[in-house]
Amino acid sequence: MKYDLSALEIIKILGYNHPVGQKWLEKIKLKNQVNLPVTYCNFMEFAVDCPLFHTSDLWVGKMVPTVYKPWMFYELIQETIDDRKGLWKSPLSKYESLLYELSQLPREQWPEKLDDYLLIGSDYIGGIGYFGIRKEDLHQDDPPVYWHLDGYDFTSWKLEDEKLSRFLLRVLYDSLSCNDYDTAEGALEKMGWRYEEYFDIEKEDWAASKAVLKKQGIAFSKLKKYNSNNGIKIYCCYDEEKNIFYTGIIDEGEILLSAINRTEAERIFIDFENLEDSFL
Repeated sequence: MKYDLSALEIIKILGYNHPVGQKWLEKIKLKNQVNLPVTYCNFMEFAVDCPLFHTSDLWVGKMVPTVYKPWMFYELIQETIDDRKGLWKSPLSKYESLLYELSQLPREQWPEKLDDYLLIGSDYIGGIGYFGIRKEDLHQDDPPVYWHLDGYDFTSWKLEDEKLSRFLLRVLYDSLSCNDYDTAEGALEKMGWRYEEYFDIEKEDWAASKAVLKKQGIAFSKLKKYNSNNGIKIYCCYDEEKNIFYTGIIDEGEILLSAINRTEAERIFIDFENLEDSFL
């Protein structure tokens, strides 16, 4: 059982193994006048327009309901300033005060007030914020990813993931687990994969649940668990011999584990009352 596959390795195994994103990436570089991290380029070369991500937090071009591509945070600020021209009213709020100050400065002086970011995604469910990579970090192979809550202080960015590779895995796990949408299930069915019910075990203790997972060759303690934006934990592993992906969620003492393969897909449902924090 493999617990540490990268996001790129996973989508290639799933069949998205054709490098279709080279021109897309070159246009992003040219339009925004930036270099792109190696991790981002290697992944997006295969993920551009990938249907697994059409309702995800990662912008891959073709999505639902339109096209989303990376762009610079400064461009977002400039659009906001342009929308407010002639509408400034005193006294200005802290939010508007910064915008007004930036509107009076040449773009070359903006870095003295706030950092620029390459925006690579947004909160798809809530639509309330952006994920970005600091412009000064774009030279790194695997830079940190930050989060900005839309409509608040433009200088307020919080660390989302220490590495871009972790962010990409989280987004992919979220999609595969069908946490919020069944987008991945529909896409994978077209690729010859299936999700189907297999187990339905309710209110079992941890020992029994652990035995069910062990039967599939899964060591639950080895699963890499990520926090989804809605607070639910998500995870994934791959049985190379059987060509099965196991993915699922943990929420308030319930574990949902789906098995995805090409010949017999399984869905495992485990519901128990006293899940210890140590297992999460």
